[in-house]
Amino acid sequence: MKGNIKPDTIPDTPAGISIYSVTREAPHHHTGFLEILYCLHGPVTVTTRSQEVLLHEGELVSLDPFDIHYTSADTENLIVSFYFDLTDPVFGRDDLDMLYFMCEPLAIPESKQEELKELKRLLLTMLYFHCFPHPKLPDAPTATRFAVKIVDMMLEHFHFFDFIARYMEYSPDAKTLYENILIYIQKNYAEKITLGKMSDTLHFNYKYLSRFFMTTSYRGFPRVVMDVRSYMSSILLLETNDNVSDIAYKVGFTSPNYYYRVFRSWTNTTPHRYRKEMRRLQAQAEENRYYNPKEKKEELEHFILFRFAELQVPELIDMSFIPFKGLPDACPPDA
Repeated sequence: MKGNIKPDTIPDTPAGISIYSVTREAPHHHTGFLEILYCLHGPVTVTTRSQEVLLHEGELVSLDPFDIHYTSADTENLIVSFYFDLTDPVFGRDDLDMLYFMCEPLAIPESKQEELKELKRLLLTMLYFHCFPHPKLPDAPTATRFAVKIVDMMLEHFHFFDFIARYMEYSPDAKTLYENILIYIQKNYAEKITLGKMSDTLHFNYKYLSRFFMTTSYRGFPRVVMDVRSYMSSILLLETNDNVSDIAYKVGFTSPNYYYRVFRSWTNTTPHRYRKEMRRLQAQAEENRYYNPKEKKEELEHFILFRFAELQVPELIDMSFIPFKGLPDACPPDA
């Protein structure tokens, strides 16, 4: 029932890089770590909560520390997962691991496409120097430098608040307020949480906070609390044998029946069925095939170069012939 997996990090850095291929991965999450999963060769399916994201080659998705997820594929694939330890002091913020990010193909608006390209460039460059280290660029300082840049970009451009407040005018102060609210809920989700008590703690006017949430896509404060509690309960369902009623009370629900209704609206299934499905997936999972960069040196070099070229000249992806050895469709169809 191991669901929390701590990624291996590059020594003396807050970051890790895994290069692998998947068939059927077991459901899991990474407490304290932001994961950015980049599909170099695919497609692959990433399932998180009740949502399936089909990642095509060159696409990525971000996964928060509490996101239970698993990846699967029926065809040959090559994936790179970048891990960032959000609890590391190098990022200069406390409670960073309690924030949420949103970076996936269908959720990124047109206005963020240039930022997405820059994020991909940073990730590919970090990967390149990890796979092909330069004697003048030691691995640890280089990886740390890129990790800070990438996390800063996620905070500035792919913050979950930008997603829920996409159609409203807001200031940086509003984003900071949302962060403070989310951190407060994460720290106190097992207790009774009211908007009045929180407004007193954060020193904000009750009516202002109420209006603040009504203008976001949440459409009210209670849903934020229910989402956090549902996240926490899903982890307990995966990792423990605790009775479902006990889990409901542990994460702050006032009754098991209320928990059932909320959880079903959150996942489209009941807690019992969710646990049963997670156990089935764990039992049927196959180990990922992990690669040392030296094993995939030629393929990685070609994929990294191609992805860089694609970012510079997007129409490359529509060409019928791509003159790079080792890439899919490397020969004309009639060759």
